[in-house]
Amino acid sequence: MSRTKCTTVRIPTVVLVAAALVGCSSGHKSGASDKAGGSSAPTVLRLGDSDSVDQPDTPTIRYFAARVAKLSGGALRVRITFQAAGDRTPDVEAQTVRMVRAGKFDLGWIGARAWDELGVKSFQALQAPFLVTSYALLDRIAMSPIAGEMLAGLKSQDVVGLALVPDLLRHPVGLERPLASPADFAGARIRIQPSRATRALMTALGAAPVSVSNAAVGAAIGHHRIDGEELSLGNAGSGSIVTANVTFFDKALTLFAARHAYEQLSDQQREILRSAAEQTLRHVVTDRPSESALARPFCRDNGRIVLASKRDLAELRRAARPVYAQLEREAQTKAYIARIRSLKAKTPGDPPFVVPPGCGRREKAPAPHGELRSPSIVNGTYHVLFKRADALAFGPPATNPENDHYPGVDTRILRDGKWLSPSDRPRVHATYTIAGNRITFVSPQYGSVETFTFSLDRKGTLRLIPVLPMNRGDQWVIAGEPWQRVGPPTKIG
Repeated sequence: MSRTKCTTVRIPTVVLVAAALVGCSSGHKSGASDKAGGSSAPTVLRLGDSDSVDQPDTPTIRYFAARVAKLSGGALRVRITFQAAGDRTPDVEAQTVRMVRAGKFDLGWIGARAWDELGVKSFQALQAPFLVTSYALLDRIAMSPIAGEMLAGLKSQDVVGLALVPDLLRHPVGLERPLASPADFAGARIRIQPSRATRALMTALGAAPVSVSNAAVGAAIGHHRIDGEELSLGNAGSGSIVTANVTFFDKALTLFAARHAYEQLSDQQREILRSAAEQTLRHVVTDRPSESALARPFCRDNGRIVLASKRDLAELRRAARPVYAQLEREAQTKAYIARIRSLKAKTPGDPPFVVPPGCGRREKAPAPHGELRSPSIVNGTYHVLFKRADALAFGPPATNPENDHYPGVDTRILRDGKWLSPSDRPRVHATYTIAGNRITFVSPQYGSVETFTFSLDRKGTLRLIPVLPMNRGDQWVIAGEPWQRVGPPTKIG
């Protein structure tokens, strides 16, 4: 899976959710032929999603589950478990497949890119460099016979392919500098999602492909162990730099069923799954945001967009040629690439990409307002009470379903320029400085620098106001509620 663009926080997280239930279930551990709660209760299928709940494709898989419930009149339901394989290993997609095959889930939802890690090569043409560079082409592939032929390649994995669903185009994302030319890629450490084809591309461009788990990516960024990632505009992180006219490849998602679970279903239930999958595909194709639309919230989140020159684009494509030679050694992949090229020649391009005003330049960091002051003036142990009414007044992401666990209290400790959020797992250790009426929190663990104006009254209430631009999730979690001092600071290691 790609680095999560958190809709909640980068510093203290209020709530994360590991699973979502669409429809209803008794919680009974159910296989495809089991009934949850008795003979008249619905059949519940467990679906393992390799990614987290805040990813761009979450509405898609939830739509599928809702269609299953609707088409079956509630007799067949889908229970989604997000991050089915956890977040501690980079290869969560391949691990999710293994869990489906082992019977821990009945259905699976992973990126098509990951199947080559398991020996399935039928999707590799989708990872061919600079081939699928428009949504019009990606959608046409997904609606064509090519998609069904690619899905048929899953037979060797003892699973049944239900749908190949288009997602978002993938671009180079620089963390501190743009990745727009061959020179930019030379020696750069690029985080990728595990895939043989993706590794081959990064190597051909002169970069070092790096696999980092979702749990460790924040620390990797904070400690400057990676220089960039391959992501979409829909999940590129706050403050990063996207080269929007360099499209490595597309991302497509595979919906599949464990063969043993699928075969236990009745003919009618199988038809419901396939109909729901087809309707989900058509829903995505007809209700897709444009790249320009995706760019607007990214830019509001302090992102920056750059464009590669025509010369750099040509040189990057030339550098990627060895990847084609490698992919086309496999006859089926070579044939798919040729068919996709033929479709591309007949498919109109997407609407012209428009860079939102002001997104092409890096905003300067706020200048210090006043002289540096002793950080000890805010020393203390603080409690932060998150209330439902305030969350509703703030709006998303405070009101997102995964964050609907109010009231809740966070503890935060400030001591002589260091701060600790012991409520989080893992604990957040960071530093802070004070200049005039501004306090700046620096978290190498998550690669974030956030500045707030502050006031501290005689009762020990610390109030923070974000200095924009800033991720909206950070605004809520750090400054959405006042910090109430409850005692002196404990020792921070």
